[in-house]
Amino acid sequence: MRHLLPTLIAALLMAALIALDFARPLGAHPWWSQKTLLIGAPIGLILATLAGVKLRPLPLTITCAVATILAFATAKYGGTQFAASYAEDQFAGHLWHFGWVATGASLAATFTSGAKWRLYRS
Repeated sequence: MRHLLPTLIAALLMAALIALDFARPLGAHPWWSQKTLLIGAPIGLILATLAGVKLRPLPLTITCAVATILAFATAKYGGTQFAASYAEDQFAGHLWHFGWVATGASLAATFTSGAKWRLYRS
């Protein structure tokens, strides 16, 4: 039960971000902006909950935050390269799409581990 409350808090935060479509102004494709986060969020929630069983919350939160930054940088690079190639560079398109999926997953994991660290620090 101890691991479910941070996951629930993170799920509610991710649901709010998806409902507000926060990825679109940050550079996600308008068609995929909510869908990529809907794919990535459950993955991140599950991975952070499982990792939180063995790892301490603060190092896990820092690691997930760094992963979020790297995933967002990958998504931005893919988006700019895809646009610069006039939508012909498939690899850049995949980087753009899967970078946003990874951003959603790592952001959900950051929220989960951060909530666990905030709730249960001793």
